[in-house]
Order: sequence, then structure tokens, then C-alpha cells
Amino acid sequence: MQVSFAAFDFFKLQDDLNNTFFPFPSLTKLHYMCRASESEEITRIGGQIHVYGYVLVLKIGVIGMSTALLKIYLIDMLMSLVPFFQKLSLLLCRSLRSLDMEESSIIENDGEWLHELALRNTVLENLNFYMTDLVQINSGDLELIAKNCASLVMVKITDFDIADLVGFFRNAAALEEFCGGSFSKPPEAGEGDQNERLERYSAVPFPPRLCCLGLTYLARPEIPIVFPFAARLKKLDLLFALLDTEGHCLLLGRCPNLEMLQSRDVIGDRGLAVVAQICKKLKRLRIERGDDMEDVEGVITQRGLISLSQGCLELEFLAIPVSEITNASLECVGTHLKKLYSFRLVLIEKQETRANFPLDNGVRSLLMGCNKLTGLTLYLLPGALTDVGLSYIGKYSPKVKWMLLGFVGESDNGILEFSKNLPSLQKLELRGCLFSEGALGDAILRLPSLRSLWAQGYNESGADWDKVHKKRPKWIIELIPASRVAVPNENGEDAFIENKAQILAYHSLAGQRTDFPSTVVPFIPKDTMDE
Repeated sequence: MQVSFAAFDFFKLQDDLNNTFFPFPSLTKLHYMCRASESEEITRIGGQIHVYGYVLVLKIGVIGMSTALLKIYLIDMLMSLVPFFQKLSLLLCRSLRSLDMEESSIIENDGEWLHELALRNTVLENLNFYMTDLVQINSGDLELIAKNCASLVMVKITDFDIADLVGFFRNAAALEEFCGGSFSKPPEAGEGDQNERLERYSAVPFPPRLCCLGLTYLARPEIPIVFPFAARLKKLDLLFALLDTEGHCLLLGRCPNLEMLQSRDVIGDRGLAVVAQICKKLKRLRIERGDDMEDVEGVITQRGLISLSQGCLELEFLAIPVSEITNASLECVGTHLKKLYSFRLVLIEKQETRANFPLDNGVRSLLMGCNKLTGLTLYLLPGALTDVGLSYIGKYSPKVKWMLLGFVGESDNGILEFSKNLPSLQKLELRGCLFSEGALGDAILRLPSLRSLWAQGYNESGADWDKVHKKRPKWIIELIPASRVAVPNENGEDAFIENKAQILAYHSLAGQRTDFPSTVVPFIPKDTMDE
């Protein structure tokens, strides 16, 4: 469901603006976020406007775990905000320093908003409409912003051919981070081969301070464009590049100062070996799963994880999907990555994946070695972690505040042993959960800092939730029973989807919400029913 941000007309100024009382005279930052649910059953949303000193943040999103957000219908809220933004428009144009709309869902009217910003603003530092549907962008407006705003250090845009941004880059002398753009323009008349096309893109004058880069649709033929400044790159986003394993190796082999890297698993073990050899300063690495058919070489196994652990000793954040894993590779992580504070491992089902199960000892070694962890994700496969391994997680994760575990344990005894420790755990997510309601209720009571629990696929065996409510009176329990939903397939026939049972339990000062869909069965304490 898309949301039309009506405030995109807020540059149409009112004549009486100067006579209007404005309570935020020093506003310099606007961060807009919009989230909506695909479920037709959720029709109410929340809106908040926060003011923290000189920062105003507008958040729009579906009401989730009970909050103090203003509960009003979507259209009412948006319409009520239009006059507010109309009165803010001139101030925003003149003094706005940061405009962040990344990943927002916006129905675009026209490109006048950017033109007005280009005409009126001279202090903009950050402009971000990356991963949005805003396409009516004029390169002249971007160039004018770069020319007028000497402090512009970060620009993230949508798909816009790099060849049309020559004027923008030439004027953006202070630019340090650029993301977006593309190499999608078809060959011009007379460009008969790839070398001529590359020559056209090579004419783009990337700014001298540029050290953070994310080029959309970058393919191997265009890689030489980056070579002249690759050595000064500290941040590189390749999530939406079109590089194969060899392309990753060619580019990353020229980035010795890289500190942050995002890529897809097409990087493969060979790409990670290059990273381990060249990128010794790497602190953050996020690898996401790509298309399984992209590159037969683009597979990450324990070999890539071992190379990374031995070569990138400065790593603080690591998120990685693997198709093969061993206890030895997990032990290697614990031995070498002593600065790691967040570790996320997703195990992908392959023919050989289960050969080294269980992973209990490897997980124990990892947790004992990486004793600074505050975040942990282990999304495994059935049989990968026994009750003993689950107890190790509880015993050796004293600083972990949030945790996501998938398909772990064997019985209720596992979750009960797990919950004996973990003094810092605040948020727990369990996917592929095989534990009973009663065991989950007992786990809530054993975890002193826990503020939210989401369990998917639990055993609907019933639980004494009144006991939980008595000891945790501020906790809200919501049950979503298993269901079978008919969804039309490509042939117009009904295909049935099995939705597993879920529990959502959370601490709330606002009390039980009333806007939940019909699929949710809220727990109502007996003492409340008696009233």
C-alpha cells in the first residue's frame, strides 16, 4: 500500500507566512519515514512529530506494539499535516541542512520540490531520496544545489544516469558520499564498442573528497571508472551492483582503506579472500543473499568465513549468509574477531549443509571469544543446534541486548536452560519455534531485562498467562493462531498458505491496544474480566 505524501506541495507558500506563529525557529533537519502494511485488516496508523532541540522528526507508520502514537486514520493525518508543512516551507527551504527520505513510499506529483530547494537553500549538507520512486529529477537542479551549497557532503539519489551528472559532480567539491545513479543510458550515436562507452563515463569528474560510494547497476565493464579513487574509499555499497565474483575481486583488490562494505553473496569465498587480504581496516561487513542463479561461483562457505576472520581483525559488525558451516569456522570467528559487537549468521539449505551438525561447540567457542557482542542472529536449520547449544547461548551472551534465533533447540528444556542467564537481553525473536506456550511464558519471567518477545511457529499447548500477567503487569500478550489462507495462483486457482501460530508479547505503559486485526487474539487477564 502506497501513501501519498501530500506535503510534497508544501513549497506553495502562504502570503501570511511571516504573520504565522512558528514554534520551531531553529529547525534544520527533517527526516520523513513512511511504512504501511499490505494487510487490508490494518487500517489505522500512527503519526508523531518529535522535536529534540533543533531536530524535528516526522514518523508515519502502522501502529504495532501498543504505543502512545496518535491513532487517527491515514487520510485525516496527512491532510492535517498539509497546513503545517505549508507554513514550514520557506523556513525549510532556507535553513534545511538534512533531508532524508530513504526507502520512503511516496507518490510523486512532480519535481518542483527539488527545484524550490535548489533555488532557496544554501546550507544543505545531506540530501537523500535513495530507494524511492522519485524519478522526475532534473540534473540542473542537482547541479544548482551543488553550486549553492558549499557544505554538501552527502547525496543519495534514485536511478539517474551518471553521464548526466557531470555538472553536479564538478560543483560538489565537498561531497564525501554518493549513492544511486546508474549506467543505464543506451549507447550514443557513434559509440560502436564498449571502450567508447567507457570513455564517456570516464569523463565524469568524481569529487576529490569522495570516499563513500554506492553505484547502482555497476557492471564489470564500468569498474575502471572507480579505479582512480578506489584507494581512498572507506565505504562501498555493492548491493545493487551487477558484479559477478570476478568483478568483486577486481574492485575490492584496489580498496585497501575500506571500512564498510555491503554486498551480495555473489562475492563468494574468492571475493572474501580478497577482502581478507586487502581490506585490513574493514569494520563493518554486510552480505545479503542474492539470486541463487546469479553466479555458480558466488557461494559462501566456511572457507570464506575463515579467511575473513583471519584477515579482517578490526571487524565490529558482520552479517553473512553461508551454505556450508563447521564448528571450526565458528571457533575461528571467536578466536580472531575480538572487536565484534554484532554477529548475524544465516544458514542456507544446500545438499551438503547438514553434514557438520550439530554446531553446539562452535557456537560456544564463538560466544566465549567474542565477549563484546550486544547483538546476535543465528538463523539456522533444524538439527543445527541442540538444547545443549541453546544453553550455551544463554550462558555465554551476558551483554547481548537483542537476539534472533531460527530453528534452534529440540525441546522446552532448551529454552528454559537458555533463559536462566542473559541479564541484558531486551528483545528476543524466535523463528521456526518449536517450544510450547508454557515454556515461552516461563522464559519471559526468567529474563529480567526482556521487553519484547516474538515467537513464530510455537506449539499451541496453552499457558498460564495469568501467572505472567501477575508478575509482569505491564506486559501485553497477543496470540495469533495458526491459519490456512487461500491465495489465487497464476492460473486463478486457490493455493493455500499455512500461517504458523505466533505470539507477540511486549512491555507497554499504554496498556492493551484496541486496533488489532481479527486474526489477533489478545490475552485478557482474569482480574480485568472480573471488573
